[in-house]
Amino acid sequence: MSEINTTYLLNDPNTEVPMDRGQFYAEQIKILEELGQPTRAIEVIHCLLFNPDKEIILQKRSHDKNHNPFLIDKAIGGHIRHGDSPIYTLMVETVQELRVPSIVLRNEADFCKTYKLLSSYLDSVAVVKEFTTDFFNLQRVINKKTYNIAHKVHLFLGVYGGSTRPVDKEASGVLYYDLDVLKEEMKAFPQNFTHDLHFYLEKYKQEIEEFLKILDKS
Repeated sequence: MSEINTTYLLNDPNTEVPMDRGQFYAEQIKILEELGQPTRAIEVIHCLLFNPDKEIILQKRSHDKNHNPFLIDKAIGGHIRHGDSPIYTLMVETVQELRVPSIVLRNEADFCKTYKLLSSYLDSVAVVKEFTTDFFNLQRVINKKTYNIAHKVHLFLGVYGGSTRPVDKEASGVLYYDLDVLKEEMKAFPQNFTHDLHFYLEKYKQEIEEFLKILDKS
C-alpha cells in the first residue's frame, strides 16, 4: 500500500517534500549506486526505550523485513507520514510496535515530573521525552546490500516497566539488555545489530547516562 512520507532535499533541508516511500528508496538507491552520496532525506522517529531497572528494550527484526532483516534494533522506529507530527507518529508507533501507549513530554522538567507522578503506572504506559532532531546518514541493509540512506531523525528517550510483545510480523522478539552487557555483545558480534543502535549508543553515550540517572532520582 502506498504511503506518502515527508522528505527533504539535502541542498534545501528546510523545505518539506511529500513523496511515496517506495519511490524515495528506489530513487536514493539508484543515486547511491551511481554517485555514492544521498541527495534526499526521509523523516523518521526513533526511540531508545528503557525499563525502570535501566535495561534497554530492543527488538529482533523479522526475517521478512525489507530493511535490516534479522538484526537487533531499537525498540521503536517509524517513518513520518506527510502531515503528521513527530510526537503523533511516536505515540502511534509505540502502540503499533509494542502495544504500549505513551505520554510524550517536550522537556526534561516535564519528563521528570511526569515520570515521578506516574512511577506506579509504568507497567501500562511509557513516559517519553523529546531528545534531539538532526540529519544523519544511517546504514540500511536492503536486498543484502548496504546503503547510507539520509534521514531526518527525531530521537526520543523513554521508560516503560510493563510487558511487551510484538504486535505483528515486523519483529520476531523483544529483548532486554543491561547496557554494559549489550556493549560487550555489540563489540563481539557487531554484525548482529543495526547501524542505528551502534551509532546512537556511541554518539549519545553521555546523554544516555544522564538520562538513566533521572531514573535513579525519581
